[in-house]
Amino acid sequence: MRKINLEDYNITKLVINPGDQMGEPIKVVLPYRVKDSLIEMLFTRDLQLGAADLVKQNMLAIKIEACTDGGILLEDAEYDRVKRAIDTIRGFNRFDVELVRRINEAEVVEVEQKQK
Repeated sequence: MRKINLEDYNITKLVINPGDQMGEPIKVVLPYRVKDSLIEMLFTRDLQLGAADLVKQNMLAIKIEACTDGGILLEDAEYDRVKRAIDTIRGFNRFDVELVRRINEAEVVEVEQKQK
């Protein structure tokens, strides 16, 4: 299994206040929504998902949405779906670096089954 950190992180953007006559940029700190971004990546058109894969992606998206912890444990097949999505997508920007790093460097976690 792999553990991915789903906690949001901050990004800093330079924006120009439309009312500013001089057009001086100001720094604005915004949250990068990790869960939302990850879910969007699962459904990129570049993946060319068929019906069965679409259903599997949606099941994974629901699992990610339902996660209330700071991280999520993914089965190997689920992690492979996430990894395939980020390897397929083109057009990332600097704000995406941390998310891509978290996925590429996701911690391998050994899980023991509970005995009843």
